[in-house]
Amino acid sequence: MTALKHLLVHVNDEATSGHAMTIAAGLAKAHDARITVLMVTAPAGSAGLGLSGESAALAHQFVQAQREALLETARRLEALVRQRYDVPIDFQTVEGGEVECLQESSRLADLVVTSQRDPEGRGGLSAGQFGRLLLGAACPLLVVPHIGPEPDAVGDPEMLERALVAWADTRESARALRDALPLLAAAKEVHVVSFSDSGEEGAAQRRSSLEGVAAYLARHGIRPTTSVLSQGEPSVGERMRRGWVPDVAAAEAMLSHAADIHADFLVMGGYGHSRLRQLVLGGVTRTVLDTMTVPVLMSH
Repeated sequence: MTALKHLLVHVNDEATSGHAMTIAAGLAKAHDARITVLMVTAPAGSAGLGLSGESAALAHQFVQAQREALLETARRLEALVRQRYDVPIDFQTVEGGEVECLQESSRLADLVVTSQRDPEGRGGLSAGQFGRLLLGAACPLLVVPHIGPEPDAVGDPEMLERALVAWADTRESARALRDALPLLAAAKEVHVVSFSDSGEEGAAQRRSSLEGVAAYLARHGIRPTTSVLSQGEPSVGERMRRGWVPDVAAAEAMLSHAADIHADFLVMGGYGHSRLRQLVLGGVTRTVLDTMTVPVLMSH
């Protein structure tokens, strides 16, 4: 089982990135890992291209101010995290696109921790950006809700102790399960669920698949509880309702179950593909990213 020893944390604001830093610091403390804070700024060389001399100078000043503001934000977060968790933190500032830089830096990381963009469009990554990162990242991703504990909140370190694993018997789901092993081994409770909407025969197939998952985890010293849940048969009205799709119902059922068992984090496969240069995320993946209430570990 690969240990978590290097966490890459994406910082691009104070509030949402602060939540990601809090979760990452708790993980670093628990796993004796090191954190690298990654800050991405616009390429300095491209600032002012095609502009007049005065406008170009203003563009360069803007890029420099962005860089200094990001660094100052990261330093404030570092001071709070060091005081509370005492974990080693490094800083890396790079120029380019956020997704591309995160993809490149993920090649030498065990886990990328980023945050959900808030409703006002601040901080974190949009669902589209996260989808692109998911398809090109070299390690698993942990996305943290934009609403979460403040970095300077009083209390115990934020620990991911109660896990909910969504199992779908697919390559992506298996990859996520395997990538999450360090977190699952450290968790106090691991719940593995599969959703069925095809009657008793389908539920029996799900139960059989979950028995294999439980046996696999047991070989790693993890004793999960397993259950098959029904996402429910939609009414005729729901089927006819504009915008209703089965994937959304499955995602809502999964997040509802996470709330029911007070899960600290969710593990699931991330689904998506590029089609005609446009990223197409799976319905469950996009719905979870839009409405998540707990950190979600995804692998593709």
